[in-house]
Amino acid sequence: MSKPNIVLLTVDCFRYDRCSFNGYTRPTTPTLTELAQSSFVFDNAISTGPYTPEAVPGFLAGLHGYNSAYYSEVDWTAIPNNAETVASYLRDSGWETTATITNPQLTTERNFDTGFDTFRNLRTENTHSQVGKSPDSAGPLRGRLNSLLRSLRERTQSVDSISPALGLYMLYRYRQFLNDWPTIRGERVINGLLQSLDSRDDDRPFFAWSHLMDLHAPLHPDSIRSGGLAWSDGTARHLFADAGRMAHRHTPAYETMYDSALRYVDEQIGRVVSYLQRKGIWDETILVITADHGEALFERGVYGHQYHNMFDELLHVPLLVHTPEGTAERFETPFSLAWLHELLADLADIDRGPLASTSGRSSHLDDDEQAVVLSDSVSHRGHTVAARTADYKHTRHFGEPLYRDFQLSVEPFNGDGTTYDLSADPTEHLPLDATESPQELRDLATDVQIEPAEIPSLDGELDTQARERLQDLGYVE
Repeated sequence: MSKPNIVLLTVDCFRYDRCSFNGYTRPTTPTLTELAQSSFVFDNAISTGPYTPEAVPGFLAGLHGYNSAYYSEVDWTAIPNNAETVASYLRDSGWETTATITNPQLTTERNFDTGFDTFRNLRTENTHSQVGKSPDSAGPLRGRLNSLLRSLRERTQSVDSISPALGLYMLYRYRQFLNDWPTIRGERVINGLLQSLDSRDDDRPFFAWSHLMDLHAPLHPDSIRSGGLAWSDGTARHLFADAGRMAHRHTPAYETMYDSALRYVDEQIGRVVSYLQRKGIWDETILVITADHGEALFERGVYGHQYHNMFDELLHVPLLVHTPEGTAERFETPFSLAWLHELLADLADIDRGPLASTSGRSSHLDDDEQAVVLSDSVSHRGHTVAARTADYKHTRHFGEPLYRDFQLSVEPFNGDGTTYDLSADPTEHLPLDATESPQELRDLATDVQIEPAEIPSLDGELDTQARERLQDLGYVE
């Protein structure tokens, strides 16, 4: 049997429970719903972390926070020098490897290009706006805006008190809508992916990775309109709802915007499927669709994805795998995205590579075999570890006491940690004493715990422009 092509499509901030193929009532994913009828679906796929630089090393290199590296400062996770990745292993096994992405976190300086023959980050290579103005010109306004928002949010949660800042925020985002939005829309990213596949070596199988940012706040008004599921098509209304999201005010309209942007993402995924079919290689290709992490939609009083937020609205992600055989089956056993390399090797019928994380399972297509799934988060505040089985999840924080931002309660993670009975309390609202979890989960959390200063660092510093790109996406205040 010849080696199959492998396409990995990952979507930033992609929630499992907002997919219609996973039972969501709105038609957010018609392409994926149809595809699921002939695909493997993993109903308990778990990210390695709640934040992009913690999650991508998981599915790309089998790494967690405790065995990754960092760049510039401990909050900016990176892939260590000389680490094996899915791309490097497949390249050495005969695949041509290519990546077309857009998240400004995923840079060559932080080794996210490891193993790729060609690697394009459209966000970092395009540093000028469409009208020729440098984004640096927005720096002073961005700084004043963030300082004002932070000050007002610290004083009170009154809508009236933060309205001046929200008005300034809306004006700033409207300027970006006309000029240089913080993210690049999926249509352009998929165009780049398909162009790279058109220029490939036809004599070799390919591994292609693309990462879409359309579900990452701020949501682009054009993507929202394209999806057709939002309560309004008006740009001003979208920006007003996004301002409420940014201020952590309950904004139900934002959820309809998220759903509509997801419908747009689903259309872009459909373009990839159509391309593979049109080129006559659909039956020679493994297609994997998943997320780096999910997104909080005010379940605990916050929006977004914060360090140390180890609840499952961020860790539980979709995972759909279509193979040339078109086999349809759903699996309930918890599956770590750090084991994606094992699943791909098994499906491609090659030996499993020497990546950092191993499951100990002989097959991931068997619900009878189970293993403990680990997620973690490292920042200057310390190290938070979540270890789970199918029934229990134990989370513990090591380091300075965690904060309570707005209404996000993470205090139970401090001290001896906390346990959730996932079978009885899947939404994690009834914390149990830490000792009510299996001893192996508590032992694992202790065994992998690391002081942030002990994590190896890469040489280099984030420049001003890189910080501003990250600031626009909420990664830097």
